[in-house]
Amino acid sequence: MKRLLASAAIALCLAGCSTVGNGRLVQLDAVHAQALLVPGRTTRDDVRQALGDGAVIHFDSGMETWHYAYREGIAKGWDDVPYVNLIVARLDRPIKELVILFDANGVLRRWSLQEYRARDASAKPG
Repeated sequence: MKRLLASAAIALCLAGCSTVGNGRLVQLDAVHAQALLVPGRTTRDDVRQALGDGAVIHFDSGMETWHYAYREGIAKGWDDVPYVNLIVARLDRPIKELVILFDANGVLRRWSLQEYRARDASAKPG
């Protein structure tokens, strides 16, 4: 009976894990990003084909940024459960963010790929 309860508890905990964001970003590291994201050469269509659509911010100048994020964590709602929220807040969850700047012609100008832990998010440069 104890084993059954322990197995059920483990299954519930695993079911509570979740990921948020672009799953393609998980496999993107600095080496692959440098090969894929070449300033002056890579286009919006190239990025869309490789990573899908990101969150887009358009500027009056015609330039735009695309933002991609991937976070591992706990399923929504667990952070509202008393005492569980204290544990969830202390988890060291990985976060990866990619921001790409395109010029008015749709050609990549700059990009930034950052990986950090959720507990370090307060120390993340602004």
